[in-house]
Amino acid sequence: MRAPPVWASELDPFVSSVLPPFARQASVRLDGALPPQLESIPLPAALDGAVPKRRVQFRAGRYCATKAMGALGASYAGQLVARAANGAPLWPEGLVGSITHTDHFASAAVAPGADAAALGIDTERMMTEPRARNVGRVIAWPSEVGHARAAGLSHLEAMTLVFSAKESIFKCLHGLVGCYFDFHDVRIVEVDGQERTFVARLVKTLSASFPAHTLLRGTFDVEGAWMHTGIALPARGETAVSDQSTDPCRASA
Repeated sequence: MRAPPVWASELDPFVSSVLPPFARQASVRLDGALPPQLESIPLPAALDGAVPKRRVQFRAGRYCATKAMGALGASYAGQLVARAANGAPLWPEGLVGSITHTDHFASAAVAPGADAAALGIDTERMMTEPRARNVGRVIAWPSEVGHARAAGLSHLEAMTLVFSAKESIFKCLHGLVGCYFDFHDVRIVEVDGQERTFVARLVKTLSASFPAHTLLRGTFDVEGAWMHTGIALPARGETAVSDQSTDPCRASA
């Protein structure tokens, strides 16, 4: 059985509960006193007119990215993460990473490119019953919720896990496949409540490297009102596939 996950412990605030040991992750709560360094983080022109909440979330994500990169080594300390035209983070050469923010929480994770081809993390506040009813059919098949319930999660935890896991997968793969895919293009096929892991299968081909039926393995952690998920794509080796179709997916308008 896997050791209990560590989330922002006092001994090592950069240990991630949802990523392998080679990754570093930093998080910050946004419902209290904010780190003063946030104000010094530049905003992209696209966010000049954004509401204060969005500006804080952006800066908090970049702040966490800077902290996580510094934890990897002195050579990455103080570097900033640029923003692509589509809003995706542009990581310094030799690094892969992911950023998440929701309500009063922001986090960023990074890893050397020699250890991972891509990372994806996501944190969601646990769904309420009204929200679960509103988004259930959009994000999940009944079988996916069933797998999570069978692993010991409550109905709302199960719905939140399915949503968050797919968000992590999208963040991990989007930069590699270069096209849009939605919630029903990925299916959760296994959830292990003891190991806190999930397995997802691609329903359609996203690229030559990610054909339909590719299996992706990730990790989750329940921390009070939060659901954390993460996935690290190996830098070497092939993911398990049972279909060699190579038709690429097409971007959605």
